Amino acid sequence: MQYHGQGIVIALLLGGALFVAAAQEAPAPEDRLISQEQLLERSSPGQEPVVVLDVRTAEEFAAAHVPGARNLPHEQIEVRIGELEELRGRDLVVYCRSGRRTQLALATLRAHGFTRLWHLDGDFLAWEAQGQPTESE
Repeated sequence: MQYHGQGIVIALLLGGALFVAAAQEAPAPEDRLISQEQLLERSSPGQEPVVVLDVRTAEEFAAAHVPGARNLPHEQIEVRIGELEELRGRDLVVYCRSGRRTQLALATLRAHGFTRLWHLDGDFLAWEAQGQPTESE
């Protein structure tokens, strides 16, 4: 009987570990990608407009950015969140150079209750590599 009790404890521990591992590997429902083509389509007349948020530095943004994008560096989102309140009910497409800053920005936006969030697939490196249109300041 002593081994039976230990077996139950081991089974519970293994089951819990498997549950935690599965939960960590499952993508968050908020981690939605939008392709370059989808963004261009959503930016065309007659479509529900999206807001494109470039979370790179002001210098990177000035050099080149997705047409119509707004610049809000990822490290400033927390203190400037009020500037985004008017956008709460709209789709926000977020990008940086390669993706790391986008993930940080998305986490901050989710923490402030934003739910209509999209990550531009490939970020700005892929946008430029595909020869998509850009603007500069």
